[in-house]
Amino acid sequence: MLPIILTDIKSPLTYLQTAFFLAAFLTLLHLFYTCLRTRALEFTSRSVFLFLLISNVYITLQFAFFSRPPGSRSTISLIPGATWGTTLQSHAYVIENILMTIPLGILLPALWPGKSSLRTLAKCLSITLACSVALETAQFLTQRGHCQTDDVLANVAGAFIGWMLFYIGSKIKAAVGRPRSDRKES
Repeated sequence: MLPIILTDIKSPLTYLQTAFFLAAFLTLLHLFYTCLRTRALEFTSRSVFLFLLISNVYITLQFAFFSRPPGSRSTISLIPGATWGTTLQSHAYVIENILMTIPLGILLPALWPGKSSLRTLAKCLSITLACSVALETAQFLTQRGHCQTDDVLANVAGAFIGWMLFYIGSKIKAAVGRPRSDRKES
């Protein structure tokens, strides 16, 4: 199954150059706007996260929506688990939908510093759910993709995995950043 996934990933990689150009432009625009408002130019890790999020969103939209001609796909499946199928290719599609939103689960909470409520698992999954339902609805209305409940579930699962990676990473970062005297002895 891994060779199938690696072959399928080649297509979204063709959008990297345009995604990075667009993300760089929009990130610089955001930095310029922030500089005008605060009278200070501050390039932070948040700028990097914004750049990566814009890149991810662009690649996802290109791959899952704009690369497909209107009217090319018209099926709808509201039965959870129906798209798993019996072939390695159908399994790969589900796994690819999970992989597609892992970055979203990491980048959404990373964009908001401190104890913001937007860093919570519930907010991250809610935003992912809303975006995934919007994409599936747009695919259905324009017939640019198969409208499937499994895609929404896989996208939310991917964001959950990403959020867990973010959470574990932030706990490790906090533990490593504390002075030795504050760490628990093992």
